[in-house]
Formats: sequence, structure tokens, C-alpha cells
Amino acid sequence: MLKLTNDLLRGFLKNASRIAIVALGNELNRDDAAGILVGKKLIKRRLPKVDVFLAYQSPEAYLMKIIQGDYSHVIFIDAAEAYVKPGEIIVIEENEIIPEQFSTHRIPLHLILGNIKRSGKKILFIGIQRKLVGIGLNRSKEVLNAVKKLVKMLSSTIKECLEN
Repeated sequence: MLKLTNDLLRGFLKNASRIAIVALGNELNRDDAAGILVGKKLIKRRLPKVDVFLAYQSPEAYLMKIIQGDYSHVIFIDAAEAYVKPGEIIVIEENEIIPEQFSTHRIPLHLILGNIKRSGKKILFIGIQRKLVGIGLNRSKEVLNAVKKLVKMLSSTIKECLEN
């Protein structure tokens, strides 16, 4: 697990032609909404050559659209439990995603990622360390700050990489 940096993101996006961003989370579970909050803010920015999918707890609903789409790169964003500081923005490697015994996703996430990877697309999974868990609509200030930071980082770096 690595901390997300502009350089890491720039390296991932090298040679990107079109990007799919898959925002995950549950808005009714406090900080678990982090990915959805990022996705909603990115939609408002209308980045060229970027499609944002608000997948909530069902990333499998967009699996075929992403696989069949002309995306070169796919970015997943979700709240994470990585035992780091609340609000920390991290990159989660594919081998760090534990196959779920029980999941809110109908198809386990590692299988979804595997199918997308086999279609030849590059994948980056970004997590925001949550602080508040459980049912509720309030978010921690750490996660809200991370959401703003990530939106700014993604917007500027994607624009930079797609223009070159």
C-alpha cells in the first residue's frame, strides 16, 4: 500500500486516452461515502475524456460498460480500512484486496478487477481511510478534507496527462 502522490498518479496515467472513474460507497454509512462524494464532485467538473460512474455498492453494474468501452485506464475510488491515519489517500494494490466472504458487492471486487485487467485496461484502486463507521449521514472532517484534496489532484493531473 502506497500513499497517493501526484507523481504516482502521473505515472499511472501515462499514455491515457480515455479514463473511467468508478466511485464506490454507501452514502448512509458515514465515511463510507468517500468514493461517492469524490465521484459527484468530479462529475460537476466535466473533465474531457473522463466518464464517472457512481456505482455505490454495485460496481458489477458497470462491468460490461467499462470492459466494452474505449477506456485505457480505470480508477476505482472507495473508503478503505487500511489502518492508517483517517483521511489518508492510498493506492491499494490488487493483491491487497482480500477476496470477500461477505460483501455488499454482488460480485467480489477482486473478480471485477480481474475481468477489467484481462480486457487490457490499466487499473488503479484509490482508498480513503475512513474514521467514522456505522449508519449516519455525518462525515469526519478528515475524510471531507481528503475528498477535496483527491478531487483537486485527480482533476489537475488528469487534465495535464490527457493534454500531452
